[in-house]
Amino acid sequence: MRAIVYHGRGSSPEKVDWLIKPLRDLGYEVAAPTIRDVSDAYEAGLSLLPVDVAAGHSMGGTAALLLAARNPGMVGCVISVAGPVDRRLQLQWLESKGDKFSKRLANELAALGPLLDETSPSRYIGRGMPPVLYIRGERDDVVPRAHVDVLVGLAEKFGFPVDVVEIAGMGHTPKGDEEREKVARVIANFVEKCPRRS
Repeated sequence: MRAIVYHGRGSSPEKVDWLIKPLRDLGYEVAAPTIRDVSDAYEAGLSLLPVDVAAGHSMGGTAALLLAARNPGMVGCVISVAGPVDRRLQLQWLESKGDKFSKRLANELAALGPLLDETSPSRYIGRGMPPVLYIRGERDDVVPRAHVDVLVGLAEKFGFPVDVVEIAGMGHTPKGDEEREKVARVIANFVEKCPRRS
C-alpha cells in the first residue's frame, strides 16, 4: 500500500509527521517529497502514481486534490487538511483580510496568473474523483469554510463521497497531542474504507 503526503507552503515533510505517522502506522509506504508549490508537488506525485492515498496539509492538501482530480482511477482516496479547493476563491479571501501575512500570501497567489486556475482542483474535479476526507479546524482563519461548500457541491454534482470533519478549537494546523490524536483517528477510520490502487 502506497501513499504520498505533501507538506504546506514554507513547511517541510518533518513538520507534517502528524499526517505521515497515522498512514505509516496503518502499513502504508509513504513518500513525502519536499515541495515549493502546487505545480512541483503535482509533478512529484505523477511519478509515483498509482497510489492508494494522496494526502496533504494546506497547499499540500490542494496538491493532493489536484493529483486525484487530474488522474481519475490512479488515486484510491484523498485526505486534505485545510487545503484550498478553489485557489481563486482563496486569493479573494486573503485579499479581503488586510493583515500583512494574508497580503503576502495574496500577492504570491496573484503572481501565478493563469497558473492559479491551472492548479486549482475545483477546475478538474469531476466523475471518477475518489473518496475525499476534508479535515479543517473550527478556528482556521487561513483557509475559510467556503472551500468545504465548494467541495461538497462538486461531490453532489459528480457523485463521489466526501467526509468533512471539523475539529473543535483547532486552527489551521493541529497543535498539541490531543488535536493530533483526533486527526490520526479520523484518518485511520477513513482509510480503512479506501479502495486500493497501488
